[in-house]
Amino acid sequence: MRRISSGIRRFDNAIQGGFPVGISVLLVGMPMTGKTTLAMQFIYNGLVSGDAGIFISTNATAEDVKERMASFGWDTTPYEERGLMKFVDCYGMMVDSKLSDTRSIKRIPSILAFTSLSVALSEICGHFWRLQKIPRVIFDSISSLLMYANPDAVIRFLHVLLGRLKLVNAVSILILEEGMHDRTLEITLQQLTDGALRLIRKDAERAILCLGLASTKCTEREIPFTITDKGVIINP
Repeated sequence: MRRISSGIRRFDNAIQGGFPVGISVLLVGMPMTGKTTLAMQFIYNGLVSGDAGIFISTNATAEDVKERMASFGWDTTPYEERGLMKFVDCYGMMVDSKLSDTRSIKRIPSILAFTSLSVALSEICGHFWRLQKIPRVIFDSISSLLMYANPDAVIRFLHVLLGRLKLVNAVSILILEEGMHDRTLEITLQQLTDGALRLIRKDAERAILCLGLASTKCTEREIPFTITDKGVIINP
């Protein structure tokens, strides 16, 4: 089975060498646990390794996402110029209607515009499929969708979307804010995806817990990590 690296040294050892191609992973954690940083590191590592990237943002503009990535030294500009990195901005036009598309940024009118989002992702995935590239997809975050839309509608949308992403061998990470949603909804989302990771923070200490991954024997222990100016580093 083909696997791709998480982009985090030593974490791959805990998941049999990396994520299986074609899976979707729910990344759960309380605010400020490092979810977005881990996801950005994953997508940038893919660009460096020859994969493609799609960052779907529902709570920040694409420009803000790029700036945050650059603060860790993860400059996506060269990969955007080569057509390998795309941003799908579901937030920007909600706060500034004058924003427009660029070569690497597709603006969606609203978080609720599921059809526009589906069309944009289909076009981008088709482009990467023709390039024979594996897309690494980040959805940051599902919680923002659930703030605006009926949970049943979100589940139905994600069910179809994840099926389409699997067809193009994408590896997708969906971020969920722990504590914002009832337990039943979280379990439903775990069932919808192929695996789940939980980030834990106790005072100044952080850890990753693998709740399960398809076709993977995960370690059952908490994996301590630190966030540095270079991103997530697993503690020795």
